[in-house]
Amino acid sequence: MSCIETIVIDVDGTLIPSLVDFDKLRRRIREELGVSHELKPLGLSLSRLDIPMEKKKRAWEMIEEEELNSIRLLDPGSVSTNISEVIKMVENGFKVVIATHRSKRTLEPLLEKLGLTNYISEYVTRDYSIDRVEQLNYLKAKYSEIVFIGDTMYDEEASIKADTRFYRVKSYTELASILEYLRLECSRSREHYNTGFGSSVK
Repeated sequence: MSCIETIVIDVDGTLIPSLVDFDKLRRRIREELGVSHELKPLGLSLSRLDIPMEKKKRAWEMIEEEELNSIRLLDPGSVSTNISEVIKMVENGFKVVIATHRSKRTLEPLLEKLGLTNYISEYVTRDYSIDRVEQLNYLKAKYSEIVFIGDTMYDEEASIKADTRFYRVKSYTELASILEYLRLECSRSREHYNTGFGSSVK
């Protein structure tokens, strides 16, 4: 496979464990809004609901409260291997980008708690778009080629629609091994290129 040096990572369930009880949150929002919609995926479904803006605003506030609470619950030590591997990627010339359904307000303190603020080239939050396909299309247009790593079938479906190389983790504990694989894959590709180039020069 070709070496792609822009790595896009989802946050909840991929970079960190999912610390928001989304099933409970969906129930609370359904009760608040008086709707029976399954709200899956939550953000995209909410954005498309035909309800008064004030009700929708309250639902987003409920989501943001849970996201902020998840930062308080997060133990950086539980994701130390992911943090280390992200830093290694950057030190080896990769760009690491975040694509998340979180807001900027709840992403920035999370990255700060993880010590990754200065290692992330860019982040795309729901403030830009809640639609994962739109997020990926934006990043493809900017970086040409990207690899996206996520944890849900919705991430996978969005990657297919955006025609993006994708790796799906079953758990955030798998992220580090995927990053290591991509790093070593590119290292071999660079060595092969340099060897081939050198042998052709007389």
